[in-house]
Amino acid sequence: MQAYALDVWKHIFGDKLVFVNLRASRVNGKPMKSPYTKKFPTAHKTQGIPIIPPVKKSTFHESISLLPILKVSFAVPVILIKSKEFGSFTMPAITTYILNENNPREIYTEKRLHSTGIKRTTIHVQEPTLSFDQVEHLSLKYDFAITDTPKPWTEKDLEFFKTAAGETLFSQLTLISEPNVAPNFAMMTAAERLFKSLFMYFDQRLSQNASLDESWPYYKRLEDALYPWIHPHWENLFHINNQTNGQGIVMCVGNGQFKFAATSIRVIRMLNTKLPIEVFFIREDDLSVAKRYYLKSEMDNVTLRKLDDYISDYYTKFGGWAMKPFAMLASHFTEVILVDADAYFLQDPALLFQDQAYALTGALFFYDRTLFPNWHVGPDWLRSFLPTMSSLVPHTRWFKYTSSHEQESGVVVMNKRKALLGLLSTCKLNGKSERDEVVYKHVHGDKETFWIGHEIMQTPYAFIKSFGAVIGNMGRGGQDGEPTQVCGVQLHLDTTGTPLWFNGGLYRNKYKETLEYLNFTHFAQGDDWEFATHCIKNTDKIHELSPDQRSIALAAVELDKQREKDEELLEQGLWKPKKTIASH
Repeated sequence: MQAYALDVWKHIFGDKLVFVNLRASRVNGKPMKSPYTKKFPTAHKTQGIPIIPPVKKSTFHESISLLPILKVSFAVPVILIKSKEFGSFTMPAITTYILNENNPREIYTEKRLHSTGIKRTTIHVQEPTLSFDQVEHLSLKYDFAITDTPKPWTEKDLEFFKTAAGETLFSQLTLISEPNVAPNFAMMTAAERLFKSLFMYFDQRLSQNASLDESWPYYKRLEDALYPWIHPHWENLFHINNQTNGQGIVMCVGNGQFKFAATSIRVIRMLNTKLPIEVFFIREDDLSVAKRYYLKSEMDNVTLRKLDDYISDYYTKFGGWAMKPFAMLASHFTEVILVDADAYFLQDPALLFQDQAYALTGALFFYDRTLFPNWHVGPDWLRSFLPTMSSLVPHTRWFKYTSSHEQESGVVVMNKRKALLGLLSTCKLNGKSERDEVVYKHVHGDKETFWIGHEIMQTPYAFIKSFGAVIGNMGRGGQDGEPTQVCGVQLHLDTTGTPLWFNGGLYRNKYKETLEYLNFTHFAQGDDWEFATHCIKNTDKIHELSPDQRSIALAAVELDKQREKDEELLEQGLWKPKKTIASH
């Protein structure tokens, strides 16, 4: 290995870099204690940096797969020195750098940038910067979260992290919590905000076709520590928006949600929505093959995707709500409407992409019902790790202690060109250790993680200014609510106060063994909910559904009755598709 190569690589990676000479099986010029002559070459770990010297191409990926077994952290760089005998290959995501002993500057070449999918001329994430003056004219319709402008990454930051104190701090930021151990959320927030500065730095730099520089190893260490579950599908986070385009709907469906989803998709198509739909299930046993075939053959423009093909199950171990933000991340759409399986639209969902607040922020949310006041757990937890918050948080029902619920995540609208970093942080909150050991002990499922993730990343977002309403029929007395109250399922209104979508299914109570369809005659607004009966006590804002609205809701009921018959045939193995996938 030539001396100048060593100098170049030390300049890039610092004094901690360890080199392996493949042919001589030496580390930094000294013989290895055990030569790499076994069937599977192992990873040698020296000074915290794993070195993988592949003997031949066929065993390279097997070597990579040994890293977790060898307890090599994903948070540190993995150095692969490519010899000319190794030939061409596809880099797996876990490996951070390829170094060519015959061309030490290859890491800077255009070929290298192109091979990682980074070379481009556009910025991947253009986060908006909002001001009060900019959104004041919309303040009657929306609540905007105006965030602080993040500090940019500079040469001074790089120089600091090269110092002993800086390296000590950075090492703390890139620690990965052990399974079943509660992560330090204050440290995690600091790491994510620093990561954002580095991401924006390289996003701008790469859009100008500039080369990677000395800051890249710091970016990769943070990325691998914070978001290890993106591997092996994406080599780095810049690849995500490289592989997305257009607008579409995402729905998460398992065997238990199939009965809702099949009807919900049909209602969407009944509203003449042309948007493509991606249905995500977690793993092979999550949604039966028969039900997958039903969705593919019966529905127009529906694609099924298995989430663990995109997101590593090792760090996530999905089992329900937690998969939702990850499905948005893995979606092939740039602009995504996430729809719960038991959510039903009364208007074309594509209208959400034309929403004014969505156009400004790239992240549009809906409020939940006002329930369970005098709840301090969530706000106190948030104060424990968020050093700064947006303009909206102090005015939320959470912080006024009037409700333990803030967001309803049955429908979430996001543009990954604007809000990708907020979405990443939301995913982080739904990782295995994060959700089980911390998040879900403070909030109900995934719902609050969307806006909290955006707060962590200081990414702007907006809520439509309407708390959860109710749609159904007048109460029938006793356990079914007072005759003066509207009882049913949760309804969400658009900015004009018109019913837009509702969730909770088409039944009076979807959790009862005997299911009864709602009659869908009225809706009501109010913030005084009777949780046991699913009624709103307020009687001053009761409205009859319009003929068109009632027609859509009752048509959904008829579609669901047909779905029920089809599902019975599916269970018996007697169902026959009405059309073939080939003609679809």
